[in-house]
Amino acid sequence: MTGVRFGTKHSYDDFGLILSKKEITLPDPKTETVNVFGRDGLLDLSEGLTDDIKFKNRKLTFTFTVPNGLTYWTSALSSISNYLHGRKMQIILDADKTFYYYGRCTIDQFKSDKRLATIVVVCDVEPYKIEVNGAGMPWMWDTFSFVNGIIHVNTVTLKNNESVTLNLINLKKKVSPTVTTTGKIKFTFNDFSETFTGKKTLVDVRLTEGDNNVTITCLDANGASVNIAYKGGSL
Repeated sequence: MTGVRFGTKHSYDDFGLILSKKEITLPDPKTETVNVFGRDGLLDLSEGLTDDIKFKNRKLTFTFTVPNGLTYWTSALSSISNYLHGRKMQIILDADKTFYYYGRCTIDQFKSDKRLATIVVVCDVEPYKIEVNGAGMPWMWDTFSFVNGIIHVNTVTLKNNESVTLNLINLKKKVSPTVTTTGKIKFTFNDFSETFTGKKTLVDVRLTEGDNNVTITCLDANGASVNIAYKGGSL
């Protein structure tokens, strides 16, 4: 039975709830405008203050039907309320296992009559849904989508003075990669270049949607194994 995974528990497998309706809103953009005297309209600074448009949180609403409504719904309500009401957690839809949402869940309403019992769960979540299979992270084929999933190849082993160019494919959300290397390397992306060893999040590197070509050069006599990790996000 398809449903929703809240944290580590599934709506049907663990609570016996049947998903009858779901609503997923798009996040509203955060805008910043200034009224300038002598100028028509407003001066829009929304994208001038950061490197990208920012969004407010979005809302997910799930309506569940409780089987055997009159005899079972109070027990089901207590179980799911004790588990998720007011808590922050990952939310994964069975229909979209490639991504997870993250936010706070609440029991919005519940009702029962002679024929049917329903429980409504509302989640206030971050604007982007995030890849379950991020780049440079342990792979889970059971959540991979062959329709919109991305197979990342972001781990390489280099000899001294050897260079390689990698294409870091990213989704809509701009992200900064975390690079872990066993030896000294030089990391180059567009006009950015930095030499380091160990683990480092490159905050000055912003991967945009689509292709992002980076060059890694090994500067270590013993060679280096390099891993580049990040999680893309989509609306």
